[in-house]
Amino acid sequence: MIELYDLCLKDDLRISPYCWRTKAVLTHKNLPFTTIPVSFTEKDKLAFSGQDRVPVIKDNGTVVNDSWAIAKYLEEKYPEPKLFPTLGIRESCRFFNLFVDNTVHGALIRVFVNDIFAHTLEKDRAYFRADREKRFGMTLEQLAAQRDANRPQMQEVLNQLEATLAGQDYFYGQFTYADLCLFGTFKWVTSVSNEPFLDQTPHVRAWWERMQKQLGL
Repeated sequence: MIELYDLCLKDDLRISPYCWRTKAVLTHKNLPFTTIPVSFTEKDKLAFSGQDRVPVIKDNGTVVNDSWAIAKYLEEKYPEPKLFPTLGIRESCRFFNLFVDNTVHGALIRVFVNDIFAHTLEKDRAYFRADREKRFGMTLEQLAAQRDANRPQMQEVLNQLEATLAGQDYFYGQFTYADLCLFGTFKWVTSVSNEPFLDQTPHVRAWWERMQKQLGL
């Protein structure tokens, strides 16, 4: 049984997009796993991994952190079903992974960061506020006031994903880790927010519904 250290909020809510990627990979590969909840301020639980960020997995004594490194490790140790089904596709998935991290997340987080804060454990709220306000250079209240103004940027990024999916079921024309990567991001949003962010992108919405059904997550 693989152990996954997983970010936890109130009511055992799990929101980390990176942990959701790992859960999606484990589910796709039919690997049994259990999760160990870790709150924002319980970084001591991760000391064994030599760093302080989730996800971290333990697999029969092997410790791996970072969702991309975990995906590569699981692909090498448990090669079927594949995450990277064709020659060279891993490099393309790595590019997509970075696009999601740097562009998609950046556009989404400004719209729904306060939804995350609303579900944060009381003991973590001061940490979350200080960390995010430093990152964005403004208070959470100021970010909330800019929610409407930040939606067009979010929509522009979603439109890029919409154009890519037009005429195909998956981002590279076949199922790959790229799809699991974005799946994790959408689980991050939908776990805490009722923001109707897919209303204007029917191809992306159809992909999202297909992925949920396919993975059962």
